[in-house]
Amino acid sequence: MKLKNIFLLLFIYILVSISSQQPQQQQQQQNFIELFKPVQLIYPDSNHDRLIINESSINLLNSVLSEDRLSVLGVVGTFHSGKSFLLNQLLGTTDSFTVGPTVHPQTIGIWMWACRIKDDNGKQHNLLLLDTEGFYSSNVSETYDAKIFAITTLLSSHLIYNSVKIIDQSALEYLELLSRRTQLFALKSQIKSNEMNQEILGLNNILNFPSLTWVVQDFFQDIGDETPTQWLNNLLKAHSRDKGVDSSLISITDIFPSIECHTLFLPSGDRNILRHLNKAKSNDLNPIYIKELNELKSTLFKNDNDNGGGGGKSKLTGPSISTLLRLLIEVANGNKFPTVPSIWSGFIKQQQQSALEDSIIAYKDKMSSITNEDSFSKPPLCLKEFEKLESQSNNYATNLYKQLLFGLEEAYKPGQQKLERLLSDNHQYFLKENYFKIQNYCQRIYNEMIESFENQLESIKIPISSKHFNHQTSILKNEIINQYKEITKQYNLNRNQNQNNYFEIFLNSLEKDIERLINGKQLQNRNEIEILLTKSIDMISERYKSYMNQLDLPITLEQLKNEDKKHYNQLLNSKFKQITEVAHEESYYQPFKSMAEKQLHQLFQYFQEINEQKILEKSKFESDQSILDFKKSVSQIILPIEEESLVKSMNEFKIRSINSYKNRLEPFRNSNSYSTQLNKLESSLEKQIELKLNENVTQMKWIVMESLDTVRVMMISRTPIFWFQHSYENEAYREAEKRIIDKIKSKPLRDKVIKQFINNDLKQQLNSLFKLSTILLTLGIILIFSILISFSTIKK
Repeated sequence: MKLKNIFLLLFIYILVSISSQQPQQQQQQQNFIELFKPVQLIYPDSNHDRLIINESSINLLNSVLSEDRLSVLGVVGTFHSGKSFLLNQLLGTTDSFTVGPTVHPQTIGIWMWACRIKDDNGKQHNLLLLDTEGFYSSNVSETYDAKIFAITTLLSSHLIYNSVKIIDQSALEYLELLSRRTQLFALKSQIKSNEMNQEILGLNNILNFPSLTWVVQDFFQDIGDETPTQWLNNLLKAHSRDKGVDSSLISITDIFPSIECHTLFLPSGDRNILRHLNKAKSNDLNPIYIKELNELKSTLFKNDNDNGGGGGKSKLTGPSISTLLRLLIEVANGNKFPTVPSIWSGFIKQQQQSALEDSIIAYKDKMSSITNEDSFSKPPLCLKEFEKLESQSNNYATNLYKQLLFGLEEAYKPGQQKLERLLSDNHQYFLKENYFKIQNYCQRIYNEMIESFENQLESIKIPISSKHFNHQTSILKNEIINQYKEITKQYNLNRNQNQNNYFEIFLNSLEKDIERLINGKQLQNRNEIEILLTKSIDMISERYKSYMNQLDLPITLEQLKNEDKKHYNQLLNSKFKQITEVAHEESYYQPFKSMAEKQLHQLFQYFQEINEQKILEKSKFESDQSILDFKKSVSQIILPIEEESLVKSMNEFKIRSINSYKNRLEPFRNSNSYSTQLNKLESSLEKQIELKLNENVTQMKWIVMESLDTVRVMMISRTPIFWFQHSYENEAYREAEKRIIDKIKSKPLRDKVIKQFINNDLKQQLNSLFKLSTILLTLGIILIFSILISFSTIKK
């Protein structure tokens, strides 16, 4: 029942925490002023040994913070223990100090960040936060870690020592060692200052350590009814008893003026959020974590209010911090950094460390064949060979370590696990290096095979038929693939081995790239074949035009077709087929052949049109000649004569001209141009006959003109008595016929003469009279209009 009540209270607390989270964040944003963004204050040299000051950051301290007295909050601890994330959370941000999900350190050297912040009581704090590079980073010495710790500690008003999950004996010992070395370092710094006759504000209490808060993140252990600070104090007391009276190490309780401990629960239970905490929002964080974080913040600000700078240390301005920092860096980069081992423990550790180093050196020496520069020119070891070499090297290093520490059990046993770990780490390192060499070797062979394949593929002369191309490339591909397999087969791993099988990886790449190259060459071959086909079509087209242009046009259609058939068969079925033999089996050959056939057919039509045009020109010429002959013949007829005789003579001339045209163009009788022009010739001759007949009428009219003039005068005088043209024309016709009937015996000719006389000589008089059709039309319109008016009147 008690357990149920506890869970109920915890659930209610979580709900309350979540509901109050957002207003708290808004309040934090209102109470937070950033003076400048995080910048790197100190960074290491290339060897990660000496410390270098970032002068641009010093300028910020001297300018932006020249008058403000600052509380300096420093955070130290092992790498990837969450120091940067903790500082961000203390000030309500997520990404000011860099936080990363990888195994590599994100913070190098010491970074600083300045801000003003109000606590829950409205008290303003001028803060300079120091984020530090974590301890135990790869390729970093213990002395370097001690320098970072010492400088951060002596600059800080309040120091946070950050760890993860638990506080064990090694952590206590390491903090005591760092603290003692920092004491000695502070002493050396003060001596150095006195030697330089330098007065630094706050240097008198440089030996005063800041207050210490030990923060244990990701803590989920059960400490019973104890507070975290009580739990830490009990650990320190037990640790002091275990050290014994002869130990030269002092307790951290003798060094730091006050020590508190705070634990923080896991920020989240979601692995993705934990891996990307720099992107996490307040809603993503565990309510228990937020509660404990707020308690930590409250304690830190309370200590800052109660103790000024913290631990009795005075707050410093930016320039004072800059001056102090330069002194500390100079001392840290000077003589050997202070060390504090006891005599025996130092000896044991020294022997242990020496044995470890010698054993690892021996192991590396045995394994050096993998990483030597000369080894890169040789094939790497296969997995079986590597494991054999590694086993021999491991046994040799283990036996050497045992011999070096013979009789020193207290050094041998503690270091044995470390040796095994180091050997395991080095085993993984050399295994990784060997796999890297295998990767490079397989890649080199792959590159050589690809280059060889490209060269041999390039040597294939194109265009060739796809059948021959596929046969050659298939043989070439199999040769290259088998050659690669033969050279690298010893690196083909079993499928159950948890490693990248570079043999398979590059084999697959080789097969894919060979296919890609083959496809590219195949496409190139097809393009060459299509170019050949296109050029062949152009060639036979030009040849065809050349042959046909040599013909003496016009010729008969039958002759033209025979010429086309002869050249068509010669060029398409012989020449084109011979030139494009390489493409006969290709799927796209027939469309190109059809294109060639179409091209020749179009050319035949073109020459057929030209020939027809030539026939037309010849037909027109012969037609014109026939018309000239006709005109010449009829011009010899003396007019006027009787129309029957004239018509008979001209018809004879017409038949003669037409027959002449037909005889001269007999070969082209089936041509449309021949027929068309013949029709035009017949029409033209008819017009010539008509003209000649009209001319004969005119001539005859002049013969009887005296009689017609009498009729003209008479009809002009009688015009007023006529209303209509029709009656006028009839009267004029009767009068004219009466006077010329004896002179012109042929009635058709007489009628034409009279009609011409009336239309020409009495034209003016005729136009002055009404036409019967005009009168009838006018009467019709009047009648329709009258009917419409009557209808509209009735409707109204």
